[in-house]
Amino acid sequence: MSEKKLKKAPLKEVIFELRWEYGVDFNGFQSDRGFDLAQGKFAYKMEKDFPVYKKLIPDNAPFKLFGSPVNQYWHGELRWPVVQHGQGMIAINDVEKSYEWENGFYPLILSTIDRLIESYNEPLRFNRIKLHYTDALDIEQGDTIDFVKSNLQTEILTRSRAPGMLKGFNIQQGFLLEEGSIMNLSISSGINNQNTKNSVVWNTVVEKVGKFNIGDIQNWLIFAHDHTSQMFKDMLNPDFYASLDS
Repeated sequence: MSEKKLKKAPLKEVIFELRWEYGVDFNGFQSDRGFDLAQGKFAYKMEKDFPVYKKLIPDNAPFKLFGSPVNQYWHGELRWPVVQHGQGMIAINDVEKSYEWENGFYPLILSTIDRLIESYNEPLRFNRIKLHYTDALDIEQGDTIDFVKSNLQTEILTRSRAPGMLKGFNIQQGFLLEEGSIMNLSISSGINNQNTKNSVVWNTVVEKVGKFNIGDIQNWLIFAHDHTSQMFKDMLNPDFYASLDS
């Protein structure tokens, strides 16, 4: 993911996720007490800009799904972005084709949160925020290990004797940022299911736990986006980075 949208951007998906404090129902299970009423209000507020609605669980399901999406609002029939609402959470997903930060994804996040707040009768106490970018590229020549070493400037070093030829890897790192957020970076090998080519996937996630109002979230989004953009740019070999914009 990059501050400037590259011509050959490797972005596969970006996800914003926001969660809030919850209570418990009379059976002692986790419960977003305002959800049943709020989902109808929220659906009405989303209808104009996101007219395609999909329910992920049937109305007569013998359980309540907490902390996972229940309702989806699509920009069009399977047209990204998509807004997902569930008990105690909301998420917004987009893909490279439609993604644009400054005039697209960022204002969409803020307007969606405004609609969410207006849909609940009681104030929501936001306590967890996350911004997640998934990038991936097929390996046309060479192997995935050489690709990661040359282009992502990351090496896999094992000093002990290997039992055989390395067939896959998953590198994970976590970084504490200056204002308390955690950035997690993972790089893994894989297979592109669409064309069976070897691929490299890397995920960059910034997350923070605390107490947030809408102003805090707005400032954090700018902070998290700046850090993921810089991480992407710093990690890539300059020549490789330039090739993605040629």
